[in-house]
Amino acid sequence: MLTLNIIEHELRSVGRVVRTHNGNPSFSAFRLFIEQAPFATPETLYLCSTRDDVGKVISRDCHAIYVNAEDDFPDERAVLSVLKGESALVVFNALLDTVYRFADWERSMDAVRFESGGLQELLDISSPFLQNNVVIVDPALKLLAYTKDVPCDDPITIELITHGYHTEENIKKFKLHKRFKPWAEEDGFIINDTFEICKYVTVVKSFKTKSSFSVIVIMMCNVAEPNDYLLDVYNLFIKRVEFYVLRDYPDDKPSGNAADTFLKDLFLGTAGSEDAVLERARIAGIPHEARFCLFYIREKDSSALKSRLLSDVSRLVAPAKTVLVDEAVVVLCFNCRSDRCALHCASNTCPLGRASLSARLDDMMARYSLVCGRSSKFTNLTDASRAFDQARIACEIGWGKRLKQGNLNIPHNWSRIVSFDSCVVDYMVISTNGKGSRLIGGTYAGHILDAIRKQDEASKTDNYTFLYEYLLCERRALVVAEKLHMHRNNVKYRIDRIEKQFDIDTSDPELRFNFLLAYRVREAPIMPSAQ
Repeated sequence: MLTLNIIEHELRSVGRVVRTHNGNPSFSAFRLFIEQAPFATPETLYLCSTRDDVGKVISRDCHAIYVNAEDDFPDERAVLSVLKGESALVVFNALLDTVYRFADWERSMDAVRFESGGLQELLDISSPFLQNNVVIVDPALKLLAYTKDVPCDDPITIELITHGYHTEENIKKFKLHKRFKPWAEEDGFIINDTFEICKYVTVVKSFKTKSSFSVIVIMMCNVAEPNDYLLDVYNLFIKRVEFYVLRDYPDDKPSGNAADTFLKDLFLGTAGSEDAVLERARIAGIPHEARFCLFYIREKDSSALKSRLLSDVSRLVAPAKTVLVDEAVVVLCFNCRSDRCALHCASNTCPLGRASLSARLDDMMARYSLVCGRSSKFTNLTDASRAFDQARIACEIGWGKRLKQGNLNIPHNWSRIVSFDSCVVDYMVISTNGKGSRLIGGTYAGHILDAIRKQDEASKTDNYTFLYEYLLCERRALVVAEKLHMHRNNVKYRIDRIEKQFDIDTSDPELRFNFLLAYRVREAPIMPSAQ
């Protein structure tokens, strides 16, 4: 669809163009008027070489362009008159050339969308049409794309491209001149010609969510003025940008978009240098150093999570931050007041005085029949990418546990939360495609366990499980007795029999470690189903 503004601008190369139409209609088809040909739809624009032909087109509720190389007076009934220039055929050829160039550009932009191209690729193919320097930033004012072949000497723009995000000093300027309010509230193009911040006139298009703005597209008019023609061309580009906005910044996001985009970059390892992380963390209101842990929630069949779950988790874990990353709900908690929660939240550590975040999440996972992975504890935001991978892997292993239980009931802390610290061995086995189970399990301790299990099957005993509980309870006879509902003397009797029968010494710390490792490896082969 080409607007009348674009057509008027493009035809100025073939004659004196006079516009007599006050509106700006769009046209999808273009024809040279022929008396005998049937009329098309009202969206068709006809090119006429006589005033009589213009009258016939108008009588059919269609639009016409009047072209006459000799005539010096426009036809008031036509939307445009092209006078004192080329013949009708030359003008029509120029019109078709315009149609082809713009249609080819729009097809190229749509191809970028459909082939999963990015905003930078979309902007690269659009630079010849936009003419000016254009930048696209996210809610955290991080640079998403810019016109690389159209240099701009505006200091603000130079800093943005250099750093990859707007610095705190620039943001202070935006706040001083109250730029955020119109970006969050006004529709359409926001044209600023005050030169208070940028040395050029700027044309801003900001996309809105319920609470604020999301993506912002800014055109610095350092080459061409923002006339009606250029704004219509700019709008064709904006319509394609909207696809990415609707996909990546849905309107029902419960948490702040500025924090969301920053956290996504952190988790995916694209947040930049430590200085960049520090700067953006300050903008997003997230501490750079704290007691961090990360939770990862995803359905086992990888189907898209409903917005209800995202919203429910966000309300449940506040003031922790929640964001949707590749269809997974990810929670970054940095509000813990205790240094004792090495594996999971200790009691009475929630700043709001509620149950611990792990306890609340565990209850919700049970209601939704989901599994949540948890990263190791970390204290610096630059480690967030590693923590994200840990939590994701723990979630996958957790689904493997749910899908097929092993012979031993090896607990993973909470019933629905799987900590990466508790499943490192499982991950080692998975990472070796199962070979780790054969190699690690084939140690001396592993062979002893195989022998104990074999004897259990023959004599209907449970020494295999008993030895595991004994080692897990750190050989404390009273604790084992209470757990297995037996007398402590029986504990000593049974372990002595096992040690003598299989010629082992459980007082050897290295052997105890190897036994527990072998137990865990025998549990781990159930995990590959999580892959």
